[in-house]
Amino acid sequence: MTHTGALTFVKSSWSTGNGGDCVEWAFTPAGVQVRDSKDRLGTQLHYTLAEWDQLTATAATGATHPSVTTTPHGTRLTGQGSELNFTPTEWHAFTLAARHGETRHLITRECCGRL
Repeated sequence: MTHTGALTFVKSSWSTGNGGDCVEWAFTPAGVQVRDSKDRLGTQLHYTLAEWDQLTATAATGATHPSVTTTPHGTRLTGQGSELNFTPTEWHAFTLAARHGETRHLITRECCGRL
């Protein structure tokens, strides 16, 4: 978990290292900010909670999503005219988080105050 200003970014428990090389996300009242831990001051993508739910549900199942492009070299996540690029290992850790409910759990606890 890392803090940037008022945001608290989290990562998958399947991510390796000491916070590097990860898909990181932070919940805000307006939705979810996503960044690449390799460049914490760089691009952040914003998704509404509904968009995040759809993104994580498709990531969990391996289904296609319009914001996700996967190649043998990695995965590109796009939104608002920007993009983030993740290695296969980084994206796999994120999909495991989605598959095992880590992304959903954080929505209900941090964003909405519900269990």
